[in-house]
Amino acid sequence: MPVFSQVKSETKVSGSKEDRDKSGLDTTIVYTARDSLVYDITEQTMELWGQASVRYEDMKLDAPKILVDYDTSVFDAFAAKDSLGKVTELPVFTDKEGAFEAESMKYNYATRRGRTVNVSSEIEEGYYTGANVKRLETGELYIRDGIYTTCPKEDPDFWFYGKDMKIIPNDKVVARPLVLYIRPKPFSWRLPAVPLVPLPFMFLPIKSERTSGFLIPKFGDDDRGVYFSNLGYFWAFNDYMDLRAEGDLAFNGSWRLGQRFRYKKRYLFDGYFQGEYERYILSHPDDPDYVDYGNWNFELVHHHRFDPTAKLDLNLYYQGGRRYYDVNSINPESIINEQANSYASFSKTFDEGKRSIAVGYQRSQDLRDDDLIQSVSASYFQQRVYPFRKDGTAQDDWRSRFSLTPSASANAEYATLDDLNFSDYDIDAGLRMAYKQDFGKGFSADFSQRVNLEARVDNNPVDEDRWGTKLELPFSINSTLFKYFNVNGSFNYYNYYVNSYVEKYYDDSLEEVVTKTIDDPSSFSVYSLDLDAQTRLYGTWYTPMLEDLIGVKALRHTIIPNLTFSYSPDFSGEGYDYYGTYIDSLNQPVRYNKYQDAIYSNIFEERSAVGISIQNLLQAKVKGKVTPEGKVTDDKILQLLSLSVSTSYNFAADSLRLAPLTFLATSNALAPNFLLRAGATHDIYSFDRVTGERIDKLNVNDRGGLLRFVQGFVNMSLSMKGKIGNSDMAKRRGAGGQAADGSDEDEEQMTAEKAIYKERYDRDFYRYVDNRLPWQLRLSLYLNSNRYDPLEPANTTVLLNTSAKVSLNKTWHLSLNTGYDIQEHELIYPQINLYGDFDCWDMNFQWVPTGEYSSYFFQIGIKAPHLQDIRFRQSGRLSEAS
Repeated sequence: MPVFSQVKSETKVSGSKEDRDKSGLDTTIVYTARDSLVYDITEQTMELWGQASVRYEDMKLDAPKILVDYDTSVFDAFAAKDSLGKVTELPVFTDKEGAFEAESMKYNYATRRGRTVNVSSEIEEGYYTGANVKRLETGELYIRDGIYTTCPKEDPDFWFYGKDMKIIPNDKVVARPLVLYIRPKPFSWRLPAVPLVPLPFMFLPIKSERTSGFLIPKFGDDDRGVYFSNLGYFWAFNDYMDLRAEGDLAFNGSWRLGQRFRYKKRYLFDGYFQGEYERYILSHPDDPDYVDYGNWNFELVHHHRFDPTAKLDLNLYYQGGRRYYDVNSINPESIINEQANSYASFSKTFDEGKRSIAVGYQRSQDLRDDDLIQSVSASYFQQRVYPFRKDGTAQDDWRSRFSLTPSASANAEYATLDDLNFSDYDIDAGLRMAYKQDFGKGFSADFSQRVNLEARVDNNPVDEDRWGTKLELPFSINSTLFKYFNVNGSFNYYNYYVNSYVEKYYDDSLEEVVTKTIDDPSSFSVYSLDLDAQTRLYGTWYTPMLEDLIGVKALRHTIIPNLTFSYSPDFSGEGYDYYGTYIDSLNQPVRYNKYQDAIYSNIFEERSAVGISIQNLLQAKVKGKVTPEGKVTDDKILQLLSLSVSTSYNFAADSLRLAPLTFLATSNALAPNFLLRAGATHDIYSFDRVTGERIDKLNVNDRGGLLRFVQGFVNMSLSMKGKIGNSDMAKRRGAGGQAADGSDEDEEQMTAEKAIYKERYDRDFYRYVDNRLPWQLRLSLYLNSNRYDPLEPANTTVLLNTSAKVSLNKTWHLSLNTGYDIQEHELIYPQINLYGDFDCWDMNFQWVPTGEYSSYFFQIGIKAPHLQDIRFRQSGRLSEAS
């Protein structure tokens, strides 16, 4: 028996207890309708018309028409259509899992399962549509002819299509088959949809946190032919551990297997270990250029903080086999890597950091010839101790200014060079005694006496084994005189005890000099004296005119003269028994160092030299700027120029007493983003026209100028960029532009040549562009020239590194990165990059047109954080002709 009623306001109906028992409901159903309500008592059904709405627990259903069946606990919702059959209003279903629209819906509110037709919806991880959707009580969706995308546009840029698709909210999308479509809009028009990646079965993670799953495979074409890479699986065991296993497979038989295991426990330890084995085949076995490379590598990185006083650091890398490098390898920067380095260290502090011990290990393998050097070390250090102080506080007693600083270390080094094994051991123990005395205002001195004992053993398979000890007694004084002069002096005494010495004589029958090793322990001693004095002279010029023009309030010129004196007797002379003499074939006496092959052989020749250096600093004081808030920032001190010159004069030398003059200058006076460094060495002496050696004759008196050029360099770096505007499209990863915190990271002085060339080896560097930056230019020029051999023309190297970027519009960005050898007139790894940012996805094309590594690289990737691993890549080498 149907009952019809006009509904003017919200109507609330609650079933009887018998109804609740029958349907399993224990919560009130609330329903409303704008136009009418029809309730059939006999059939236990209810129809709601016109902006109908039903709410049950956390579920809500809105539709033009809703049919409620109390017997089956089912809601049916239907869309509204116009006279032509076109849908004008869709039902909307909402619960805690999200909301979706569909032409028709069927939902069982008792079991929380439902089915829809022609559905579209938004969930936290993206958007989906489907011809037929079945929804379970868990929130899982089974979709027929499903489409999933993270692009919020009404006409999305990309989507995944699956004939049968399952969506588990905040977990994954499973589809069979799966096809990735993109619909590019490179300029002002949109192209047809392009299928990129067709797979028979695939699932995609759609949650932001880590999740286990298969890696997104990639394929390409290079020297191996067609290959598939990134085949593998990722296990996210928990928030603290994960494992990645992957491999490559090429049609010509090449393959690779690799794994990486990472772990972390907050505040205690973290690290990873990874390794791989690769077999790389080129050409056919019958071809003359056939090669079959096999190589492996293993890396272990571990950082362990046992407590605030003890920590362990490991970074071990091992590699073997024959390497083959290609510009398309996973780590292209390995092209320039020639060493495999490892280190390990453990340190522990005691007594609130006043004492410490450290143990270390280092390993360096030359990948070109497999030469290997390993070392193990241990050291002990203690801060300065004042033995006569009570309770650690200073007192007026002179003894309280006396301090001790002990130290000790041991080291063992093992080397394999040209298949020969070498070993070297040394142990060192020292004690530094210091005393400080203030004599009055402007007069003070620090006295220091060190006692250091060292022992060394050298096992050499080529020469005889060697051993020896060294006692070192350096005494030094650091003083301040008249408040403005720093005067320092040191007296260094060394005593050596070695296991052998040599004797030489000329053998007339052999017509050569014979060297004989005498295995008889002996000792020798040497000493030296060093003094230096330094002061600073200042001159300040206040510039009110410049302050009004360019904000420079004052200029300061600082002169720092430094005078040194070093002295040592002639321990090679007749007065000491450290040198021997033999008569050569011309019946002339020849002096030689008797300890030249001993483990210690440093015997000073006579030296009595005065050195002088003068450094000039030109600085500017720039007034602060007014901020938008009306505040004035502090004045800045800018260093405009640093210029220094140095030389020395050896009074004890028989000839060539004056050392070459060395000049060094640095400046960024032209602009904060322009840095200039230059240096040169000139000699006042001429050279032998036959041998090229220096001779005791002034260059100006030998058909030359006052100074003779020996070597010099110029290093310039420049960074320029366009004005940064406001845009919320900007993304940053340390490239040019303004950082997220508002600081300007590019206002630093850039020497930049290393940073510029490293960009060429990072394929993802260009994904992080700043759309606010219309253009950026970075240049570095390095010029080095020398005439170490004056008989030859100058050997000159001129390298220019360039990085230029320009934003063509908000979508397209073009960049060029290259080096240029000006002397050889050739480009060094020129790279042109075109990057397109299409909001939901991006595209990158890199091209190296010439050179040994001429190649191309093309990539399309999705920008959603949980789908960033999904990328279509194509790369390859270019032919020699191209």
